[in-house]
Amino acid sequence: MQERKTLNQDLSRRIELGITFGLSAFYLGISLPNPIPSALALLSFLIIPLLIIRQWRQFIYVATRDIPLILAVGVAVISVLWSTNPEATLAHSRALSFSTAFGIYLATRYTPKELMRLMVWLFGIYMLLSLIVSLILPSYGTDINTQGLSWQGIAGHKNALSAAMGLAAMLFLDLALYGYKYRRILSLGAGISFMLMVLSKGKGGLAVFIALLPLLPLYKLAKQEYRLRTFFSVFAFAIALVMIVATLINLEFITVELLGKDMELTGRIPLWNYLIQRGIEKSWLGYGYGAFWTNPQETLLVALNVPWMSAIADGTTKAHAHSAYIDLFLQLGWLGVSLVTLSFVTMLFRVVLLLGLTRQIEYFWMLQLLLFMALGNIANNAGEFLAYRSLYWVLYVSTACSTAIHLKRILKSGNKLENLQYESITYQHQGS
Repeated sequence: MQERKTLNQDLSRRIELGITFGLSAFYLGISLPNPIPSALALLSFLIIPLLIIRQWRQFIYVATRDIPLILAVGVAVISVLWSTNPEATLAHSRALSFSTAFGIYLATRYTPKELMRLMVWLFGIYMLLSLIVSLILPSYGTDINTQGLSWQGIAGHKNALSAAMGLAAMLFLDLALYGYKYRRILSLGAGISFMLMVLSKGKGGLAVFIALLPLLPLYKLAKQEYRLRTFFSVFAFAIALVMIVATLINLEFITVELLGKDMELTGRIPLWNYLIQRGIEKSWLGYGYGAFWTNPQETLLVALNVPWMSAIADGTTKAHAHSAYIDLFLQLGWLGVSLVTLSFVTMLFRVVLLLGLTRQIEYFWMLQLLLFMALGNIANNAGEFLAYRSLYWVLYVSTACSTAIHLKRILKSGNKLENLQYESITYQHQGS
């Protein structure tokens, strides 16, 4: 009887893991013909509550660990009250609520190490499928544009593939350099990811990947003894500051010669100037979550004022600001920007502190994820904050919640390794 119960529990865990993997792949983004994406979205609205209800007490506890994050999502939801397109805001905020809930569920159900292992499998399969379809089904996996032939794999767009492969390459490199198993396979995965990134010709993802490469030695420094680690950390940050200054001084060379773009980033700066002016008109609360680019009047004005955006004049072509920060400002104003900034800064502090305390590779990858989102959002929408259907946002939420819980536990108990071994059931006893 006990053996049968154990088998049933094991089967249940495997099914739950398979569902989690499928939802993660859905949020990472796979190009599928309509109406399949809409059907999958509706299915996710049914599945996510079923995952949560099994451990709702733990879920509520985990959800309240990062108050600025929850407030930011809450502002997005209630922005329907002042939205210039209430229907779009209602639909987008509903999807945002479910993706945020899935991120909280991941933090409730999996340790950072387990989640990192799941992401290795997810990005590995995503990488292989993108490679295969681009070679075998070029009509689906590639695209011809102004830059010539670019690969898009199963992502559906070159920039989406570039961003995914950039984060995948960093993940594989971390484990290949500092892990203990499968180093050759992980190194091969990093190489294939980089190759796909180059073949996609998505310059934004490539630029962020190159910018994050100097971080790799920092993990080795983090594993040194305390005094030596402190010295090297200060030294490393000084080097990073010099690199930032050097990058700004040589911005023209990097932009024009290395990335092949003009100094206006392919017309983005005129677009940003116009959008910032529009944002200032509703600077405190914005136009409402998901409302600006779904308002035909606004898209028409953008098309008239920014000639290269003329394709969106019909109101049916999807558009964005080509900067997630400006999009956030347009949608939720200074209130939304302030809450997301507060959440990001406090989480960055927790991640760095946990990395120093535990010296575990999963916290180093969390640091890379945060910086990937921060840099990728400048001139693109890769890893957009408050994205209603994005794995990057799901991982952001999961990181926010899990780091808050683990840091509190470590500081309370003094055991730096306690966060590595826990069951989600322990959360229900810590809410008091």
